[in-house]
Amino acid sequence: MANKPEQLAERPPVVVVMGHVDHGKSTLLDFIRHTNIVASEHGGITQHVAAYEVVHKGKHITFIDTPGHAAFSAIRARGANVADIAILVVAADDGVKAQTLEALAQIREAGIPFIVAINKTDKPNANVERTQGSIMEQGVYLEKLGGDVPWTAISAKTGAGVDELLDVILLVAEIHEYKADAGAPAEGFVIETHRDQKRGLAATLIIGNGTLKSGMAVLAGRAIAPVRIMEDHLGKSLKEATFSTPISLVGFDELPGVGETFRAYKNKREAEASRQLLAPATASVAPSAAGEGQYSMPVIVRADTTGSLEAILQETARIGDEHGRVSVVQSGIGTISEGDVKTALAGDIHAVVIGFNVRIDPVAEALARERGVRIEMFNIIYKLTEKLDELLKESAPKRRVEEVVGRAKILKVFSSRKQEHVIGGAVADGYMAKKGSFRILRRHVLVGEGVFVNIQTNKQNVERAEAPAEFGAQIETETAFEPAHGDTIECFVTTIV
Repeated sequence: MANKPEQLAERPPVVVVMGHVDHGKSTLLDFIRHTNIVASEHGGITQHVAAYEVVHKGKHITFIDTPGHAAFSAIRARGANVADIAILVVAADDGVKAQTLEALAQIREAGIPFIVAINKTDKPNANVERTQGSIMEQGVYLEKLGGDVPWTAISAKTGAGVDELLDVILLVAEIHEYKADAGAPAEGFVIETHRDQKRGLAATLIIGNGTLKSGMAVLAGRAIAPVRIMEDHLGKSLKEATFSTPISLVGFDELPGVGETFRAYKNKREAEASRQLLAPATASVAPSAAGEGQYSMPVIVRADTTGSLEAILQETARIGDEHGRVSVVQSGIGTISEGDVKTALAGDIHAVVIGFNVRIDPVAEALARERGVRIEMFNIIYKLTEKLDELLKESAPKRRVEEVVGRAKILKVFSSRKQEHVIGGAVADGYMAKKGSFRILRRHVLVGEGVFVNIQTNKQNVERAEAPAEFGAQIETETAFEPAHGDTIECFVTTIV
């Protein structure tokens, strides 16, 4: 039933911060919250979606910080869909970059209003005018420059312009009149999930409408949690929370999916009754088999949150080529267990166990050491993918790859003694390489192979003779040349890959 106007109250805006990696999104939020989150992020790159509530001039604003690394494209897309307003951060010393364009596309697809924040104006090489130009080249027409997209110049490091940015956020929210009904059961989105080692399965939720109270129950996808342990973004225990508030809820019976919608019910029994009306959960798809002749390196992945795991699986799918790839045979959230190590031992090839921001069970660690199972631990996504790429190259079967680098016509045979010959020729294309191998072709038919011992051009020893030079060469081959029959040679190099 639609809410009556008199039931609706002003709702604080939910703001998503987006932009290219290292353009200062987390530093901006850090300044706004007067805390130091950036220093605790591995490599200075935000690895999770996090939500924070701040107060500016007596008004509440909820911020969602989305990771800038390329692996988190899908998470950033969800962030735009959850939020009311987006801030597109562009560094004044760097301008529009690849992920700036990606973020802009997601904002436009979500159809939400956005504000451009030109950051790092404190840098010596900052150029606000040039940055404005690069932004406007993307069809973003800024206010006071002939357009209607609000913007501010800021320094997240010094705080210059940040108050003005918050003012603009409140102004945009006032124009769009975001409303919600505090009397309705809470509903909203799941923006992150993780496994708390001591307390169980937990999720970060953004309430879009209604109120959530202790004693109620939440249904997110097929996952249910009674509202017993509910905390705000600072870890403070809550008995009640209402719209636009980010909360952490502990006690789900299974991990809900990131991006799932949730709804609150009077109690767990009502939530379970609603779950029974949902379609059955689909079975997980088994990893696809490697193609014919393709090497597959098995990997087991354990991550701290579903968002991280999703990003890792997305990135590992890109590793490899038509000859070899990474195959994730098992994945999940939480500690690397003895079961993970046993699974790694089960196949013909021992799987590599990958941990991201998780710990290893001591029993699992001892078993892995005893049985030779490789465990690699990471806290930055791109270092994880770099290592997997390296391991794939190390473990994949080696192949000999031949590349023809040049062709030459045989002009004369100066001397022949058993397998040693001195010849003269002319390079038609490419080059002839000292120590390089060659094939002998007679009327386009392969008649033999050999190797260059030495090459000369203009009576000087050289490493290679390049077209269109004539050359003399000392070679080794069991085949006798017949220049009169148009003998040619193909020089080729062989590499092991």
